[in-house]
Amino acid sequence: MAASVVNLLGYTTGAILYAMLFWMVLRSNSDRLSLLTGALGLVWNIGGFLGYGLYGIGFLGFSPLLLAIALSALGFLPAVVVHSVLRSQGISSRLLGKSILRIAYALSFLAAILHVSEAIRYSASPSQIGLQILTAGFVLVIIALLLTTRKEAGWGKSLWVVSLAVFAVSALHLSNHRNTDPWWLALIGHHSSLPLALAFLHQDYRFALADIFLKRAVALVLLVSLVFGFYLAGPTPSADQRSILVLMAMWVATALVYPWIRSTASWFVDNVVLHRPDYDMLLAEASRTVSGQENLDTILEEICSLLRSALLARKVQWTKIDHANAHLPNIVTVTTGLSAVAVIATVEAPQYAISISQLEGGRRLLSDDTEVIEKLALLTARRIDAVRTAQERLDRNLREQEMSRLATEAELRMLRAQIHPHFLFNALTTVAYLIQTSPQRALSTLMRLSSLLRTVLRSARETSTLGEELNVISAYLDIERARFEDRLSVQVDVTDELRQLSVPSLLLQPLVENAIKHGIGKSSVGGEVRISANMTSLSNQPALRVVVEDTGTGGDEIEFAMGRTQGVGLNSVEKRLQFYTNGQGMMHITSNPGLGTCVEILLPVENPRPNQDETMLSKGKAQ
Repeated sequence: MAASVVNLLGYTTGAILYAMLFWMVLRSNSDRLSLLTGALGLVWNIGGFLGYGLYGIGFLGFSPLLLAIALSALGFLPAVVVHSVLRSQGISSRLLGKSILRIAYALSFLAAILHVSEAIRYSASPSQIGLQILTAGFVLVIIALLLTTRKEAGWGKSLWVVSLAVFAVSALHLSNHRNTDPWWLALIGHHSSLPLALAFLHQDYRFALADIFLKRAVALVLLVSLVFGFYLAGPTPSADQRSILVLMAMWVATALVYPWIRSTASWFVDNVVLHRPDYDMLLAEASRTVSGQENLDTILEEICSLLRSALLARKVQWTKIDHANAHLPNIVTVTTGLSAVAVIATVEAPQYAISISQLEGGRRLLSDDTEVIEKLALLTARRIDAVRTAQERLDRNLREQEMSRLATEAELRMLRAQIHPHFLFNALTTVAYLIQTSPQRALSTLMRLSSLLRTVLRSARETSTLGEELNVISAYLDIERARFEDRLSVQVDVTDELRQLSVPSLLLQPLVENAIKHGIGKSSVGGEVRISANMTSLSNQPALRVVVEDTGTGGDEIEFAMGRTQGVGLNSVEKRLQFYTNGQGMMHITSNPGLGTCVEILLPVENPRPNQDETMLSKGKAQ
């Protein structure tokens, strides 16, 4: 009786598996041969259930003719599988392939005729001669197929599937249906097509096989094992109260343990059989991947690549959503478990959508798949929002910097324009004085002034080198010497290395001009103007230190405060210094009545010359 029950379960399982194969192929629009394989296996298992399975538990025998049809369907299975293998290897159109294919179908067709003839003439089935023809004939077909496909890619897997198909018919023959055969041999013969169905489903639809069938089968086996264990360990069935309580406790324990059994079966299938990806690790990898990307297209492509690998989808692509025609209210929309659309719901337009389709292996999108797709969509949306915010902030800062630069340039041009007439008026005053006292010297001084103004006014640069600045100052001092004669002496102490450093143009000339006009010019005995430069440090950075000092009349703090607010020269120098150094430059003025004035400028240097910095810095500190 137990063998009969197992027999029924075997046919039921076979019918379910082949029905799954038929439905998967039909739904995925695959080739007709795979569809025919599922139909043939389904016909055989339904026929075997009615003809052999029910008969074993006491029902009347099934019609021999219909049982012959079921056996014929089983006999055509290896021929269809051989056809599929030859076509996949590209051999079915060759002469040798056509010959093998004709032989295979001829064997199946001959066996079918014998089964039907046996059923009609003798009301018996199957035909032993037909089964022997199938077994011997397809063994030869396998050998021919091996010789034909041995050099083709994937021939081993193809040969394995064909062997299972041949086993499906030959095992039935080997069992021979004798009453003296052991029950397990009859079971092998009747259910030899099950490995073939499992091979097809695992090869092309393994996720569907695992999610729909295998998880439930494993859970059922564990449950049956648990109940059988309770049966062996439990008390002998009796009517006493203690036995009844123990049985009730076992029933409750079984009900409580079943959820754990189902979760264990799911874990085993997902991690051991299917090797599904760890979605926590997938999310962590996605977070690391997109966090280093600043380009929106790259972010979306990376997420599509991760989903394509994790879900085994042939097609995962992103598109920009047209808000005028968008009707996507949900973050993830799944269509019959075979495709999905995930909306990247960013704060601002445009938004994006990722479409997932053409899943491999008969895979369906389950709840955990949908959950990880939703989390990835949210992660992508937040990253895109962050990139857009950073880009907007950068653009705003660039605009503000550009506006500030333009404003600075405008103010610098204004300040520089103030310096030109200030210097020109002083020089013309000197020329006017010389016209009265020495016309010849006035002419040479005027020519010198013309050359100097031409040099200054032609230069549109806002910066120059310290050496160029000293050349302008030297030309200006030549003009002033014409007026002061022996009352003015000049000393310049600047090395050739420092003359190469960049400084704001016309930054020092107003200082020298003030030293002569307000210092030397007010002294009856004249004086000396000293210009020196060295390297020092400012806020732990290299800086150029320029000193302009005179031995003129000097002044007190009140006079200098009034001069800085009312005059143009010092005020202009200080503002330009702040503009050019972003507020890091410094200017110090010290003056003592009767002793002179000293103006010190500290100018940060961004790129001091190599191999000279340490030497100049040490010299500056030493001084």
